[in-house]
Amino acid sequence: MKGARATISTTAPGRAHARVATPAAQRGQAAAAHAPAPLAQGVHAAPRWRQERGTVTRHLDYGADHRWLDLEVPAPFEAPAPGQFVELLLAPPAPVLLPRPMSVAAVSARAGHLTLGFLYAAVGSGTRALAALPPGAAVDVLGPLGHGFPLARPGTPVLIAGGRGVAPLLFAAEALARAGRRCEFLFGARDRARLVGLDRAREQLTAMNGALYLATDDGSEGHAGDVVGLLDALSTRIAAPLVIHSCGPHAMLAAVARWAERKGVEAYVAMESVMACGTGVCRGCPLPRSAARRAAFREAETPSLLGNREFAMCCTEGPVFDARDLDWERVE
Repeated sequence: MKGARATISTTAPGRAHARVATPAAQRGQAAAAHAPAPLAQGVHAAPRWRQERGTVTRHLDYGADHRWLDLEVPAPFEAPAPGQFVELLLAPPAPVLLPRPMSVAAVSARAGHLTLGFLYAAVGSGTRALAALPPGAAVDVLGPLGHGFPLARPGTPVLIAGGRGVAPLLFAAEALARAGRRCEFLFGARDRARLVGLDRAREQLTAMNGALYLATDDGSEGHAGDVVGLLDALSTRIAAPLVIHSCGPHAMLAAVARWAERKGVEAYVAMESVMACGTGVCRGCPLPRSAARRAAFREAETPSLLGNREFAMCCTEGPVFDARDLDWERVE
């Protein structure tokens, strides 16, 4: 068939099939990939992923020892949803062999391309090598991976960020605003200097008619204390039912999960782990299931790239989890 090409697509982790796409179908697929995604209803919709060669288009300092990276990837790379991640593989020679999982902080589209934004700190050899890449450098991008925030859940969206967890939640706030929904946004850190990208957060949330509340452990900005204390103080002033979407350090997420359990509030948390492959193959990102989830586990009904009775795989079952599904006494 003249002008057609064969492509490989995945409709579930590790399950691929070949198809032949006509030029008209390719244009339709590209348009669909770049169209704004509807708000996610739940965290277990089957992801579709592919690998493409990306190009660095912008790389700049973001303050508080963080960097902002923009990567342009060609169609038909599917637009990630808030809470999903991608794997970034540096071109050789590189100091690391394995790709780096990166939460997506922004997505924008133009003809034939997507631009993916990332906020990160250069803390290891892989991210330090990433931080050194200039505009025009090539990076392989695998994704989108995992399950995002179920933003369509009924109730008042309460977004709770800790540190650089602010970036994927601002992405979530944008998705909510496009759907005509306002959010309550809580942002906490140890001190004002660690409220990463605070000026941008204020600007974006003002434009979206969202409410921003701040907390610092030392009281240098906003509420004096942690972000869960701020949540407790605000919760009676927010229209019920609350639906929490949270991203930040695991200790903060554990505190959010325990608060939500005590109050009977729905909560979803974006977890971090060493997700070396991103697709469930390497088995390197286990998270302990709660007793209720262990009791409900059905091995015969569970795909092999998910976890087992004791542990969930962060990459294929998360990184966003219902907070009730994890055993917070065993989460590291």
